[in-house]
Amino acid sequence: MSFKENLKAKIKLDRLLKKLISTIREPPGRWWLDKVLAQDLLDMTDFEHQKVSNLHLYVRPLKGEIMEVVVFDNELPIYHTTVADVALRKSPYWQQMFSIRNIKKIMNHHDVLVSKGKESLKRVYANALALLDLTYTRDDLALLLEDASSGLERESIEQIQESLELFLEVLDFQPVSLEVLEQDLQIFARPKLNADDVPSFEHLLLFDEKTMSLGLKKGPFSPESDSDLAWVMQYVRGLKTGDLQGMDVFEFLADLALEKSQSQEWRNRGTKDK
Repeated sequence: MSFKENLKAKIKLDRLLKKLISTIREPPGRWWLDKVLAQDLLDMTDFEHQKVSNLHLYVRPLKGEIMEVVVFDNELPIYHTTVADVALRKSPYWQQMFSIRNIKKIMNHHDVLVSKGKESLKRVYANALALLDLTYTRDDLALLLEDASSGLERESIEQIQESLELFLEVLDFQPVSLEVLEQDLQIFARPKLNADDVPSFEHLLLFDEKTMSLGLKKGPFSPESDSDLAWVMQYVRGLKTGDLQGMDVFEFLADLALEKSQSQEWRNRGTKDK
C-alpha cells in the first residue's frame, strides 16, 4: 500500500479501537462486545480465521506449535497455546470430561490466558498497527500536497478535510476546543509542554468549514492566555489574519512532517550507535 493508504488505515484503526473501548462492557455485569467493529479490526491483522467445533477462532503462529489464538466471543480472550488446547478449554466434548487433567484445564485458563476485553482489543490493535508502514519520504508528502492543492482549487470540502486529517495525523496535531467560537470553525494545534509542564500548544491551525478558509498562526498558543484568546476572536471577526493562509498552510505542514521524519532518523541512528 502507498503511504497515504497506510496512513488512512492507521486513522481507521484508531477510530475502531476508540469506539470498541468506549462501547465494550466488562464485569460487573455481562460481557458485551460490538462484534461488527471487532470483526473490522481483526480483518486488518494477520490473524487467520478458523472454525473449530462451535468456536470462531483467529489464529497466528508464535513459536513452534504455540499459537496466539483469539476466541471471537464477547469476552474476546486471547490464548498462547495450541488450537486444540483452546478447543478443549472452551468447547470440550463430553468424552473429554472423564479426564481429571482435562477438567483442570477446563476449569482454569490462567496458565495460557493472555488477556480479555479491552486488553485484548489493544493487543489486536497493536498487531494491525505493526503491519502498516508509516515511514514516508519527501515524494510521499508531495503527493499529499497535490491532493490538498486540488481540494482547495475545486473547493471540495471532503478533499480539504481528508488532506487536513492526513497531515494532522502525521504531526500529532489535536483539536483545540474553545467554546466561545462558532461551530463551523475547527481549530487544531500540536501539543507542547512548557518549562512548567503546563500543557500548551504550538502552530494554531484554523479551518472554517463554511467559507473553506484555512489559516495558521505560528508559534506557541495557550487556551489559558488572554492575549492568545483575544487573537483568535479577532481572527474570527476578520480583524487578524494568520501567518499563513490556504496552500501555504499545507506546505508548512509538509515541512514540519519532513523535519519530524529526519529527526526520527537521527534518533534511530543514535540508538543503533549505542
